Amino acid sequence: MKRHFIILIVLAVALTGFLYSRPKVVVKDEAKANRDKVAETKPSTKDNDDHQESSQAPKLSVEQQKQINDLKQKLASTTSSGADKKNLYAQVAQVFATANRFDSAAIYAEKVAIIDPSAENWMQAGDTYYQAFTLSIRQENVALYAEKTRACYQKVLEKNPRQLQAKTNLAMTYVQSDSPMQAIMMLREVITEEPNFEPALMNLGVLSMQSNQYAKAADRFKQVIRLNPTNLNAQLGLGYSLIELGEKVQAKIIFEDLKKRVKDPTLAEEVNKALESLK
Repeated sequence: MKRHFIILIVLAVALTGFLYSRPKVVVKDEAKANRDKVAETKPSTKDNDDHQESSQAPKLSVEQQKQINDLKQKLASTTSSGADKKNLYAQVAQVFATANRFDSAAIYAEKVAIIDPSAENWMQAGDTYYQAFTLSIRQENVALYAEKTRACYQKVLEKNPRQLQAKTNLAMTYVQSDSPMQAIMMLREVITEEPNFEPALMNLGVLSMQSNQYAKAADRFKQVIRLNPTNLNAQLGLGYSLIELGEKVQAKIIFEDLKKRVKDPTLAEEVNKALESLK
């Protein structure tokens, strides 16, 4: 059960971090669209308009495939290399992102940033590659998308060194690398700069869980809950950490409270499993 719930929280934190940096008007729709549709994607070594989707990736709906085909036809026929092409790339990226095809979406988001290299556009590309990185299972995918994520976020940080979400996500790309401590050091730099930065605190909690430091994890999650009592992922992490610490009575109180509040079916299932284990 331990590995399963850590993966669940990692995915939840990654999505939270992704939405944290997005305009609020976008967040509501994307949070609903992306929930419970995670799937493995296959990287492409070709950075072109004919990027092929993996059979293991989420399938495009008929309407989404039509949208992609129409947009690619427009791209093929446009002679503009500026605003028109940038807008078409952005539309393609949005369709793929809505379908949870973050590998494909990231390629087009990066094309937007190459045409218009603003910090915002590089952040968008970095966020999208980060989603592809987070949802990858195969090691070659992880390495590829980690590298692409870092490249995009580095461009953001060159323009805005105080973009803490970029630094937080960039840090997490080092967790499965040859330099995992770099992730911890970068996250500590973030909370030194902003002690209450929620995504960094959540990730430090998750990393503490992964290294079996449950007391530290519990402290991190408690800090997040003090800052944001509505953060259900922090409460989930705290509940599991308390189970590992032998504090089952307190853990049961947390999970019973979560059972009343969670709406997401996947999260509700995990809460029920946790309560079963506490009987």
